[in-house]
Amino acid sequence: MSLVTLFLVVCCGGWASSNQDTATLQGKRTCQKLANQVEKLEHELKNVEEKINARISNLTQTVSEAMEAMRTSGELIPAARVEQRTTYPGQAVGPEKAVDGNVDTQSHTTCDVAGQWYRYFFAEERAVGQIKVVNGKLNVHKDRLNGVRVSVMASEAQRRPCRVDTVTVREGDTVKAQTYYLDCTGNTGIGVEFVLSTTTCLEFREIEVFAP
Repeated sequence: MSLVTLFLVVCCGGWASSNQDTATLQGKRTCQKLANQVEKLEHELKNVEEKINARISNLTQTVSEAMEAMRTSGELIPAARVEQRTTYPGQAVGPEKAVDGNVDTQSHTTCDVAGQWYRYFFAEERAVGQIKVVNGKLNVHKDRLNGVRVSVMASEAQRRPCRVDTVTVREGDTVKAQTYYLDCTGNTGIGVEFVLSTTTCLEFREIEVFAP
C-alpha cells in the first residue's frame, strides 16, 4: 500500500469514527471509492513498470549481443606460439590450453611469483584490434585476474600500450560473465603480452586476438 492510499484509508477511517449523518456517510463512500481507484491505478502502473523493465532487459541483451559481434568482427589471428613465465606443476595447464578453443581447459602459472606473464605470438607481424579473454577461474578465485594488463609486442623487447589494456574483474561465475574485451586497435606487432603485477596465479580459459 502506498502512502497516498494509506492517507486515504486513514481519512476514511476518520469519517467512519465521526457522527454517522448523511453527509458523513456520503463522504466516507466517496473517500473509499477514491482509495479503491488509487489502489487500482497503482496496480496498473506496477504492471506497466514490469513490462517496461522486461523490454529494457531484452533490449539490453540485444545490444550486448550486437556489441559482442562488433568486438570480434575482425579476422582471428591464430597463435603461432604461446609461452607463460611458469606452469603450475602436476596438471595439464600449459600455455597452449588458453588457445585450444575449449573453455573447459585453462592455462595456469604458479602462484608464488610477482609479474607472471603470458605471451601470444603471431606467425608474422600483424595489425591488432580487439582481444577477447576468458578468466581461468569462475569461482571465488576469479579475482586473481584482476589488473592483468595487455600490451602489443613490437619486438621481443619493445612493448606498445593498448587503448583498453586492463581487466577489471566483475561479479558472476559463468563463462559469459567472466569474458572480457580489450582494445589494441592502432598497434602492430609480433604478438601480445599479458602481465600480472601481483603475486598470484595467471590463468586463462581462452584468449583470442583479432585483426582490426
